[in-house]
Amino acid sequence: MAQALWDEASSLISVTEKHPFLVAMVDGTLPVENFRYYAIQDALYLKDFADCLRRLGDNDGIDSKDSKRLHDLARGAEEDEMALHK
Repeated sequence: MAQALWDEASSLISVTEKHPFLVAMVDGTLPVENFRYYAIQDALYLKDFADCLRRLGDNDGIDSKDSKRLHDLARGAEEDEMALHK
């Protein structure tokens, strides 16, 4: 199933990999201010994403296994991913 998803997304992935921002980030030509803005926006997104995952996990309609998984993902977004921004 995973391969089928990758195959289906291959054209989008190809376009994304050629985006000027990503190309410049990879080849080291992205201006520092552009990267700084990206990093700040990413950190803000991760904070809100973690909050959304936690709220979903707190929903009464979610079983305990899924709730734990959502809270674990929220913790990962806050701790592991945000560690990349320090």
